[in-house]
Amino acid sequence: MSKKNKRFIGSGGPAQQKRAKPQAPAEAITKIVPSARSGGNPASPLLDSLQSECNLVSSMPIELAKNVPIEFRAQVRGRAQRQYIPDTKNQSIGFKSDIELWIEQWTNRIDPEMPFTPEGLHVVDAQIDWRLISNSGIDEGIIRPVIGAGGWPLLPGSGIKGLFRRACPIEQLQRWCGSNCGKGVLSPGILRFHGAWPADNSWTQDLLDVAHPQQNWQLGFNKGGEHHSAHGIVSIRSPLLKIALSSTQILEKDEWESIDATLRKSLERGLGGRTAAGYGRSGIIKEEILFECGIEGQGPAAKLLDGTPEFRPTMFRAAIRGMALRLFGGLTDETNTLQVVGQLFGSISREEGQNVGLLATAYTSNQTTLDSFGSGNWIQPVYYTSGQLQWRQARQLRNGEDSILLAELLAHLHGLVLTLGGFGRGWRRPDHRIFYPDYLKTPIGTHWQWLQPSKLPKGINVQSQEDLENLLKRANSVATLWLTAVNRKPKEPAVWREVLHPSRVGIWVRTATKPEDAEVVNWFHQKPQAKEKGIMDPRDLNKTDLAGKMSHVGRIWNRLLPLYGDAEIPHCASSAKETAVSRPTSSGGAFARPQSALARPTTSNAASKQPGQQKNSSPVSINIWNGAYLESVVLFFDQRDRYHEPALVRKLDDGADAGFKRVRFTN
Repeated sequence: MSKKNKRFIGSGGPAQQKRAKPQAPAEAITKIVPSARSGGNPASPLLDSLQSECNLVSSMPIELAKNVPIEFRAQVRGRAQRQYIPDTKNQSIGFKSDIELWIEQWTNRIDPEMPFTPEGLHVVDAQIDWRLISNSGIDEGIIRPVIGAGGWPLLPGSGIKGLFRRACPIEQLQRWCGSNCGKGVLSPGILRFHGAWPADNSWTQDLLDVAHPQQNWQLGFNKGGEHHSAHGIVSIRSPLLKIALSSTQILEKDEWESIDATLRKSLERGLGGRTAAGYGRSGIIKEEILFECGIEGQGPAAKLLDGTPEFRPTMFRAAIRGMALRLFGGLTDETNTLQVVGQLFGSISREEGQNVGLLATAYTSNQTTLDSFGSGNWIQPVYYTSGQLQWRQARQLRNGEDSILLAELLAHLHGLVLTLGGFGRGWRRPDHRIFYPDYLKTPIGTHWQWLQPSKLPKGINVQSQEDLENLLKRANSVATLWLTAVNRKPKEPAVWREVLHPSRVGIWVRTATKPEDAEVVNWFHQKPQAKEKGIMDPRDLNKTDLAGKMSHVGRIWNRLLPLYGDAEIPHCASSAKETAVSRPTSSGGAFARPQSALARPTTSNAASKQPGQQKNSSPVSINIWNGAYLESVVLFFDQRDRYHEPALVRKLDDGADAGFKRVRFTN
């Protein structure tokens, strides 16, 4: 047996060949523009300033091209690629991407005062909860707003009217909005929609947004050969909008109040683009709710390109969508799964089809706090949040879709996510600030818990192994019913790395008596070491293929779910600083295992501390449940792993010296 096999490091597998980079579009461009000069007169001041006869765009020196504002450059390599986010690790100090330079050039030249006048208009103020996207459609590959007078962003009135019309009372539809185009007599409504714009120039801050699709990488679509990259987009962060209307008739105050109420109701659905993911919302959803739940959690915060930390509510939709892929992927093949999930959540890819999603989500925060945690250069931003997560129906039902079944499916997806995983960066691990408090290097893991679990649908709030088995069974049943309703047939499961099928995943649980009794979090920090007769302990997971690495997604999830029972549930924190709770730093006997032939020596996790580390003054923001937890291990099987995985499965089936029991479920 090779040394690698003895250590149960994993399957290895053939090395992935690097793909050849496609030829840049600029390299294939030939003569496409005439000379900048014609008959001794400049074609334009901009082109004339180039000081040469430039007939070949591809041969123009890059240094010369840099004199042209990015707004007027071709979107090709060597000119400008605003949507492309380069790796900044090997760049010089002060390097800025094309999209950062473009935003800088744009905002440095705007009118400092609002160029739009509300004179003669009925103006409604609307506060956008998070970010607002409006795509002008001018540039291919980059999302940017319509730029109006003075360089200020402007939302066209046509989009606002469409949003208003969908929320308009039937009895007022003809009067306010007019008749639809089609058969019959056309008659305009009395309202005119003049668009919307920011109330002040604070919109120029934090314009750079990032889209980073990762579902192929997270679920392992290509068995380790996946690639993912971020794309730059422009969105306005939490603007106060001025929405301008007028009427062809003089209206009474009561009617204007009704119009305002209808407009605000329409804004609950979201204004602009990507509203299904939470962009453009204003206010909590009050009607047409399919499912809602209160949650609170904490974890590592996302960062923008310039390092600015940001809490991004898009992570909720991403997590539920990902769990839907895993659930349906265990019931049918890849094609059916992608198309069904695409119809539910929306999609634009070739595999999923182009779909307006049936579901839209909104997260309304009661409190969100950003802070930092870590030591030295490892310090990273962290967040704490509590609030209400809501889902609504975004379009009309069709092709057998049923709203009651849809709500039940949503509820079970949330139950699976909260029980086995979580939301946001690092959700595959428990929050070390709670369950491994002596690790002070950098924040690892997340922690989420229900608020008011008594208001959840039956069977969602898991409190035992039996509850989890019933949740898995019922989730599979509901998903199968949905497949039947939309005329899809169950088939062999998708060949991805992560799908919920009994032959493809193992789940084990135990009861931890308190946070200090967390077991598996210690395994991730134990490096493989030979014991008696050269046998390795399969629980030593540090830097193994099973646990994953920085550039490699592992196959193990670990989660600790509070077991509240009949106890009073703690209220959400009122302040991250005021309610900071620190777990005891000594490991004590809770981390020790009974001595056996495979038992490692008892060690304190304090050994992971680096010299000179100082403990963060507020390592925990969430209210910590000091009672019991349901600790779970989710392990996705890989037939290529012939040593480490089977050894760990046997260990877990035997209890792993900690009382683990396998969860039984069938499709």
